Amino acid sequence: MRRMTATSACVSHVPRLEDMAQNAQHRSVSIAMVDNDRMALMALSSLLTRAGFTVIWTAQLGAAAIQRCIRPQDRPDVLLADMALSDMTGIDVCRAVRRWAPDLPMVGVTAYDPAVYRDAALAAGAAAVISKDDIATIAATVRELSTSRSPAIIPDHGTGAPDRTVTSANALHDVPTQPSDSSAQSMQAHPHSTQSSQPQRSFALSAQQAAIMRRYADGRSTEEIAAELGISKGTIFSQVARVRDKLHASDRDEAVALCRRYLRM
Repeated sequence: MRRMTATSACVSHVPRLEDMAQNAQHRSVSIAMVDNDRMALMALSSLLTRAGFTVIWTAQLGAAAIQRCIRPQDRPDVLLADMALSDMTGIDVCRAVRRWAPDLPMVGVTAYDPAVYRDAALAAGAAAVISKDDIATIAATVRELSTSRSPAIIPDHGTGAPDRTVTSANALHDVPTQPSDSSAQSMQAHPHSTQSSQPQRSFALSAQQAAIMRRYADGRSTEEIAAELGISKGTIFSQVARVRDKLHASDRDEAVALCRRYLRM
């Protein structure tokens, strides 16, 4: 699957965004974005501003985004989080923000297949995972979330195009960070009721994890990867172990095979 850059992917949707900018209700909606790709931040910020939204801040590190979302004075109406960051995953960002600002709607964005991140993102509190090239749907989702202040299902408009959006109407409410008294009692009475019989793989890899696995998929040795990325072999082994845990892979070869299959490495 070809990975599209935010700049090139967004251009084809500009006319639709200009039409949407005529809607005055967008003007009051504030957005914050976290993405380790500076060019992607610039492109998305420009296009969403033209659509009538107000981008109040951007961040390239997940930790910085979490810190700003915790502060009420910096909290946007909607947070856009890239699924693959440098210091952590977008899933980690959503999970942390949801703990400290549970009423803040969040939308995951990705240059890859949104379905790869669906389950983990929704469980972490994101209302949707949308392809970065689908700017019109990102804008529509932000507008809907800012209006309802709760996650909403984005309707299928019957275009016949592949589904590039993954949403859940109750994502923020179905999986509370800390269970209420009633839910805790229910979990004690039915300890296995919320657990799947099969382990759920998470392909929400960090940027470094993805870089390592991509090089293994290309046939590089550990020594070559360490030299190319400027990191130690110990760091590589540690990151591969985390990837194996996420993918429930028995060894590195299985993890590489899964990345090749689902992430098109």
